[in-house]
Amino acid sequence: MKTKRLQMAATGLALALAAAMPVFAHPSEDDPATAHFLANEAILVTAGETRILFDPLFSVSYGYPLVAPDVRAAIMAGTPPFDGVDAVFVSHVHGDHFDAEAVNAYLAAHPDVILVGPWQARLDMQAADGWDAAFEARIHALPFIASPQDLVLAADGVEDAIRVETVHIPHAGGAGRAGIQNMAHRVTLNGEATVMHMGDATTDSAIYDTHSDHFAARRSQHAFPPYWLIGEWGGDTTRDRLNADHVTGIHLGNAHPAWIAQSDEDFFTQAGEERGIHRHE
Repeated sequence: MKTKRLQMAATGLALALAAAMPVFAHPSEDDPATAHFLANEAILVTAGETRILFDPLFSVSYGYPLVAPDVRAAIMAGTPPFDGVDAVFVSHVHGDHFDAEAVNAYLAAHPDVILVGPWQARLDMQAADGWDAAFEARIHALPFIASPQDLVLAADGVEDAIRVETVHIPHAGGAGRAGIQNMAHRVTLNGEATVMHMGDATTDSAIYDTHSDHFAARRSQHAFPPYWLIGEWGGDTTRDRLNADHVTGIHLGNAHPAWIAQSDEDFFTQAGEERGIHRHE
């Protein structure tokens, strides 16, 4: 079993890189699973000894904040709190979410890490520098289909430590983005902490009605939708449609929409912020 250390600091992830705390085996009331915000839609989720990353390696800003250079270096090196990452999840292949060359380099440096993402991500990786055919055995490339897709991944010697339930939710922007395979990943860690990451999901409510059975099948303790879902629907409707106890909006640009400051809803706005992933209410 891999040795892992959980680092947490009240001042955020940047300081957390310098202050380690002991390992814990499973989240509890006093030591919950935790989401650590890195930038844009990049999030580290820890639950006991299990660690996953969402959209961590990207290189294009498009007006959104990039992961800080020291944090990106820590991800690539696998230094705390990025030691012992079990799986990386990619929502879609836009440059503010995914850099194929960087992901290739990461997989080469961390031979135990599994990658879960859209079929388009694997195509881009195969065409990028650093591709190794040996990566194929560690990539779960999800086909471009409408129906939900389920995976069970081993981690830390536990065969079913990570349960993945993914569905294609079209990218926001309408028909012009129809060719982008945007995946909403619902991930359960250690059978206790369920989180949802949605990439750049559309606000078209008809899509969510179509997939209502998928969302109803498992309640998420914490969902991380793009902020525009909360802006379009409101927090209560967002929580209801996604079947989530809590939602924290992500994908805020370097300049936030004015309404964000007036909202009572929760958003990740600064790198280093954390949210506890608590047991269901």
